[in-house]
Amino acid sequence: MHGAPVLEPRPGAGVRPVVGQTCPMNTLTPLCNGRCAIAGNHLFHGGDPSERYDFALLVWLIEGPAGPCLVDAGLRHVDEMNEGAAHVLAEPITQRPEEDVRALLSARGLAPEDIRTVVVTHLHFDHVDNLDLFTEARIVVSERGFREATKNPGWAGSWAPGKTLEGLTGPWADRVTLTDNAEVLPGIGTVWLGGHSPCSQGVLVATERGDGFLTGDVIFRWENLEQGRPIGVFDDLPECEAALARIAEMDAAVLPGHDPRVLHRYPDGFGGGP
Repeated sequence: MHGAPVLEPRPGAGVRPVVGQTCPMNTLTPLCNGRCAIAGNHLFHGGDPSERYDFALLVWLIEGPAGPCLVDAGLRHVDEMNEGAAHVLAEPITQRPEEDVRALLSARGLAPEDIRTVVVTHLHFDHVDNLDLFTEARIVVSERGFREATKNPGWAGSWAPGKTLEGLTGPWADRVTLTDNAEVLPGIGTVWLGGHSPCSQGVLVATERGDGFLTGDVIFRWENLEQGRPIGVFDDLPECEAALARIAEMDAAVLPGHDPRVLHRYPDGFGGGP
């Protein structure tokens, strides 16, 4: 791959790549990109398949000194996702017109070309389907996970969508940053976690209210953290367990990857004061 810079981790970078300073201008707003439900055995490793849990497809808008940024790009080809993930979905994904990412941004006075950076928590379809819309954005991807996703000829066996890998290695390559455990923007850092996928990373954001930690799909809902039970959809169970333990030790507000309650708990976003 040509053109993709590798951002080196800071010395000592690990669980907390963001230095202990507040960043009053950073706010995080959850945007609902669709809804579905999954069974208990997918929410929890060893869970009850007869149980059902509501899921929200979330894209996070970060507004701060570096301009508007997104964590994950979201989904627009819903039928394709429903077909590909049918074995996991207890109820299929639905997406109202106002939940399309372009509509979500427009409601906030933004267009895709206004987004300066997209930090990708992992390369699963529902998190990267819209990457092609963000033609002006730097794209931040886990280096470790990216190397794993592209290691085989023709990307054989890769969990990442082919169209996404084509973009990352081709026309978007000069806008791609590969990194693990580094501060990528003022007050915004990545934390490699693995577990759910080899490229899974969290995003730690410093705000006036303290740090917020976006877990991606390493934690689906708050119950995973509260009960100490790893997710049931994983690539590497020990990594999931280790990630859960690391996140539990963080001095940060934990913001799960698919919990619809974040939309009610933080309707005006996280970070904009008490």
